[in-house]
Amino acid sequence: MKKNWAEVLRMPASAAQSLGLPPLGFLPGDPFGMIVDAARAWLVGKQRTIRFAGQELTMVLTDIAVQGSDLARAIGQYGQVRLTARDVQWGGYQFERLEVQARNVHLRPGTRPALVVAPVLIEGFVAAPAAARWLAGVSSLLELTFDDGVPQVSLIGAPWVRLEIAAAAGGTSLRVQPRALRLLEQRLPLPAPAFHVPVPDLPDGMVLTSVEPARGGFVVHGLLSEWQRSVARDDIERLLATMRGTQDRPGP
Repeated sequence: MKKNWAEVLRMPASAAQSLGLPPLGFLPGDPFGMIVDAARAWLVGKQRTIRFAGQELTMVLTDIAVQGSDLARAIGQYGQVRLTARDVQWGGYQFERLEVQARNVHLRPGTRPALVVAPVLIEGFVAAPAAARWLAGVSSLLELTFDDGVPQVSLIGAPWVRLEIAAAAGGTSLRVQPRALRLLEQRLPLPAPAFHVPVPDLPDGMVLTSVEPARGGFVVHGLLSEWQRSVARDDIERLLATMRGTQDRPGP
């Protein structure tokens, strides 16, 4: 394994300098440490746009935390990694804040060593206006409002008739359960079957595990059973160049 790391990190000084990296003597002793340090230097606190799963991902990365012992890292076991971001936009979705927990992060040795994570837990907060825009994209006739934290759906132009709903996750769809019909100030219980609204363009392998109403919006949880990426030398060079060359966007 150490031989693979050495090959990964044997980058010419000129190449490191061209990428804006410090001299090789100051680089971390493993590829994952190099990636984390570069992300902290180039991404944290800045609004960036990169390509992710075929879509443009715009966000402000706010923190990266690695939880694991130095001894475990020496043998390619990194423990848990936590990333937090705000103002996240991807594939038509908007999150006011996002937290990603990557568990059991480890290096898989081989001709092309790979960084493997299993599982990846995602938690995002979708503000009410963003959820309303998403629903309008599903149907331009529908409007989403909240009454004391309870989500309600109505037809545009007919706000006196509202459908009180409970939202939940259905893997690759949202499960919507009608609870009551609101006619002006009256609330009429409405026993009706739930229906599913497809959620398009999720990253491969990702499923929604829960959707819960919260103050000012929804908390959404997702799960990716396993994620891996090659950390061979050329892959790291491309990744570092991508992070270094990401497009700056003006902050809010």
